[in-house]
Amino acid sequence: MRDEPPLTPPCARPLTLEGAALVLPGGGARTAYQAGVLQGLASILQQQGWPAQRNPFPVVCGTSAGAINAAHYASGVATWAETLHALPGIWNGLHADQVFHTQPHHLLRGGLRWLGLLSTGWLVRQSPRALLDNTPLADTLGRHIRLDRVDAAVQSGALRALAITASSYSTGRHITFFQGAADMPGWRRPGIWGLAQTISLDHLLASSALPFVFPAVKLWTGEQAEFCGDGAMRQLAPLAPAIRLGARCALAIGVSEPRGATAWIAPDDRDYPSIAQIAGHVLSTVFLDTLPADAQLAEHINTAVLRLPPQARTLQPFREFPVLLITPSESINAIAARHWKRMPRGMRVLMGAVGAAEATGAALASYLLFEPGFCTELTQLGERDALAQADVIRRFIDIQAPAP
Repeated sequence: MRDEPPLTPPCARPLTLEGAALVLPGGGARTAYQAGVLQGLASILQQQGWPAQRNPFPVVCGTSAGAINAAHYASGVATWAETLHALPGIWNGLHADQVFHTQPHHLLRGGLRWLGLLSTGWLVRQSPRALLDNTPLADTLGRHIRLDRVDAAVQSGALRALAITASSYSTGRHITFFQGAADMPGWRRPGIWGLAQTISLDHLLASSALPFVFPAVKLWTGEQAEFCGDGAMRQLAPLAPAIRLGARCALAIGVSEPRGATAWIAPDDRDYPSIAQIAGHVLSTVFLDTLPADAQLAEHINTAVLRLPPQARTLQPFREFPVLLITPSESINAIAARHWKRMPRGMRVLMGAVGAAEATGAALASYLLFEPGFCTELTQLGERDALAQADVIRRFIDIQAPAP
């Protein structure tokens, strides 16, 4: 695999795909919101008469917990509408113990390891793997996602590619692993790779491994096995894999806070922020900020391209790349604050030790609140937001819909 020039939307080279990409970034339990949006989207597509046998998103890109939603969809594109309608049910029935061990001794062991690292780790020179043990997540994913069906979807032409992004702790590389058609080349740029591989549960576990919270996973990168963690880290351009894989437009579903919403409410503005507040802020920076910025950049490029005379456009290494971005209309942090007490008691004790409470720990809790009440409210919000933007979605679909 050779090094490639900097990424530009591919108009200078022949396109083999006419269709949309589904881009699903992550955010832990917040990602349940995407399931609701996708359910609403399925209803709109069906009302528009989109053919039941035609996958509306030939390219599917997932990062972090969004990789789980992406893999679920890609494995069921043969019956895309049923797959999308089923996704909220999976999230709504989820409990924390299906994601990580919630027994007090597991939580205590992880907490004590980190406490020991902070106090005497410089003496023993031994780092704990993670705060939480997410072994149950592998079983949960295995029950709900049939990754063996992805290859069949690719071979039939129903799916162009499934892309899962992770970040290598070993080398610092940001790696997109993709399973797709045989003619799809990988890419290598400084610190950014695209590798063709058969997607496995290990890819999903690595991509969704929240930093410090869940353990990294070893993945083969063609040269060596590297410890990989959450794909949202160092992902400055979430739309880039979709463009690389030949999509002509993208529907992206983010889980960021609405504009103007506060991440947390301090009980006293003179109090120094707790570890939980700082951690929530850091996670929000990692997970929530890059997609809106990338979508805005795409909009600026689209505007610039459209202002060029038609003849001049053919001479430029850019083309229009329409992006429809859907994000929550209500604060997920506020919803998390209402459901904070639904967390397992051991988790509440553990979070309390770092200064989390209903208000001050809401941002941090929103990533770990894998409980039915919270997830159900998020999927319902997502469906409402999709249906509220039905006209926008229909216009987007009308422009991008392929000929029968």
